[in-house]
Amino acid sequence: MSDFEQLHINGRSVLHRPAIHSEQVKASLILLHGYGADEYDLMGLSSYFDENIQVLSIRGSSVTPYGGASWFDIDMLADGSLRFHIDQAKNSAEGVIEVITELKREGVIQSNRLIMAGFSQGATIANLIAFQKPELIQALLIMSGRLPEDVVELSGDVSRYQGLPVFAGHGLNDNVIPIEYGRQIVGFWDSISDLEHFEYPMGHEISQNELMDIQKWMEKVLARS
Repeated sequence: MSDFEQLHINGRSVLHRPAIHSEQVKASLILLHGYGADEYDLMGLSSYFDENIQVLSIRGSSVTPYGGASWFDIDMLADGSLRFHIDQAKNSAEGVIEVITELKREGVIQSNRLIMAGFSQGATIANLIAFQKPELIQALLIMSGRLPEDVVELSGDVSRYQGLPVFAGHGLNDNVIPIEYGRQIVGFWDSISDLEHFEYPMGHEISQNELMDIQKWMEKVLARS
């Protein structure tokens, strides 16, 4: 972790891997971790990305009963299904937008090309940020995630996402967020964005094959004018 710096923005911990050449920043990649993890969890992925992409990982706004951080509470219902606290999730998304705004104001974020990435619960927040402020991001990276139940209401005018590069990956054997939720993400984004989607023989994780596909997708995103 020696190449990372820890920032404190709006009371939140943010890990930052600067681009190796500050005058040649190609993009800013924002990472949002899953339930019970923290800002360190996804930063191990940074070595897979171009050295001139600056990577920032933001800690979730709440603490779980089991340690680690979260973006919103999850209830298990009597039928075994999960209910998201969507108002908390929306507030968390707004909080991330405020952190990004402050990082830009302080000159930490050095590129107008921003890629929003989330894993699991963080993927829900990444989707909500795209819904709330689509002009903020230039690409959306969704890993093993789930859409909020009221996605149609939250997404608003879908013409806002025309041409937005979206990557969606999910494990066929995911027993935390089953594959049907990943397919709902594909069904939502397929006709309104520039979507690439993949299913992998894995559980609730990020595999080497997925990372290779993300690398290829990222190269195409960076090649766009």
